[in-house]
Order: sequence, then structure tokens, then C-alpha cells
Amino acid sequence: MSMIFSIPSAAALQPIQPRINQGPDHSQGGARSAKPLFIIDADLRVHFSNPSAAALAREGLGGDGRLVCSDKLFAARLQTWLKRRCTGAAAEEIRLPLALRCGRQTIVDAVHLAGAGMDLFVLTVDDPQRMIDRKVDEVAEACGLTPTEARMLGLIVKGLDTVVAARKLGIARTTARTHLQRLFAKTGTARQSELVRFVATFIEEAA
Repeated sequence: MSMIFSIPSAAALQPIQPRINQGPDHSQGGARSAKPLFIIDADLRVHFSNPSAAALAREGLGGDGRLVCSDKLFAARLQTWLKRRCTGAAAEEIRLPLALRCGRQTIVDAVHLAGAGMDLFVLTVDDPQRMIDRKVDEVAEACGLTPTEARMLGLIVKGLDTVVAARKLGIARTTARTHLQRLFAKTGTARQSELVRFVATFIEEAA
């Protein structure tokens, strides 16, 4: 695991107000799709969080200017590493599993920022489910899906069949099958496995 950061001075970081209490970012573009990122110190004070990170407060990661976590095992392992890293007794980076409040499994990469004039750490969160949701949104926009078709696509990608998808969407099974056929037509696929692969490998061409 190798990560390169442009390290600001400690003076530049001090005035930044923690943004952990912000609501989820609903804007389009880079901010919406960026990985959740925190900059913290060894006492778990948050010096910076991007909108994606701030949105995780509802999922059990974040707090009032501090990095608090509902996953106690993750919190204990992170604090142990922070303390050991400050004394030079641990590696400069670490990867830790994190269970969000909803039960979704994610991975957190923590990296020590050396040379900032104080002990600061960058935490980034890898959330596979969030990545899938983003892919579904990209396909929906690029292929001109209706809101119901987009929700149907999201359920199919998660491995649900049309019977379960119909129940979750509150529509008839025949309607769900019709939506699936429209998804095939709009994405140029013919089977659910192809549709899932299309979403997983989708890369929107630059306009």
C-alpha cells in the first residue's frame, strides 16, 4: 500500500474547522464521488473531513470535532496504532477493517503525515457498497434510465431476482420483468449476469 500526500504546514491546518457534522453531500461531480477522508491528530481530533467523510457520521464514524466510532474493535486498534506510531514503534501506515452501524464492512487506510510540524494522520475509507451505488448512478445517467429502472438496476446488481425486487419496489412481478427487459435494451445486455458485469466494468466516456 503506497499513498502520496501533499503535506500542508501545521499553521495552515490549525484554522480549519472540523466538518464532521455536515450532512451528506448531494452535489454532482468530484465531491460526491470522492473517497471519505479525515485528517486527525493522535487525540482523535478532526482537523479536516471532506463531505463524503462527514456523511459517515450517520453510519457510526464521526462526531463533534472528534473521530468517534460505533465499531469498538476498530476504535481500539486505531488508537493503539496512533499511540505506537507517535513513538515510532509502529509502521507508518496501517489497514483496518471497519464495520459501519448498518453492518456494512469497509476498510480504513491510515497514514502518518510526517513533516507537518505535529503528528497528523490521514484516514481514507474504502466502501465497496458505496462504489457499487456510484456505478449504478453513472449507468443510470449515461443510459437514460427512469428512477424506477435505476432502483431496479441497483437491486439486480445486489443479486436479487425479479420476484424479490418487485416486492421491495412495491410493484407487480410482471412490471419488474418489464423493467428488466428495458434495462437489457438500454444497456445492450441480454442476461442478468451480463447486466451486473456491465455495471461493474462501466467507464463513462468523456464528453
